[in-house]
Amino acid sequence: MKFKTRYVRFYLPATLLGFLILKLMLGGTVLYMKRPVLGSRQALAEDANPPFPAQRSLNSQNVGVNVEILERKRAEIETERRQLERERKQLTALKREIEAKVTRLSEIQDSIQRKLDEQKMIHDNKIKHLIKIYTTMAPKKAAALIEKLDMGVVIELFSKMKGEHVGQILTHVSAEKAAKISEQLAKRN
Repeated sequence: MKFKTRYVRFYLPATLLGFLILKLMLGGTVLYMKRPVLGSRQALAEDANPPFPAQRSLNSQNVGVNVEILERKRAEIETERRQLERERKQLTALKREIEAKVTRLSEIQDSIQRKLDEQKMIHDNKIKHLIKIYTTMAPKKAAALIEKLDMGVVIELFSKMKGEHVGQILTHVSAEKAAKISEQLAKRN
């Protein structure tokens, strides 16, 4: 059950004050009953050092100090609660932001992967087309074109062509270029 602080501020001191008044009344009654005759020296000595007033002032001071301590603690707890609530809201906002960014990055990654797959398919189709052209072409003419092609393209073409077609074309390529092509093909496989 939660108590509202405005009620605590009013009822706590009022309750403590009520208990203090009740204690004083009971203490006064007990003191009055135990009090010796007024004329004796012992009665005068006891009146000089009364035990209850000092005790009463300590209790009222303790109550005031305890109330102050409780109020400070309540204020500290309330401040910490507000701070935790702010931090929780910030963390929730950051979590949403991170989730949105992760989703966006996943979409971008998927888009890039689709484009790479498309590019690879286009490249593979071009290579297949070139393979078809070079296998149907006369080996001497194909060798003349191979001499002028980039080494990477030649290796990719020859690695996907049948060995008999590669052999027929390589016989017409210069010995130096044929050696480099053969070396690259061996490394690739």
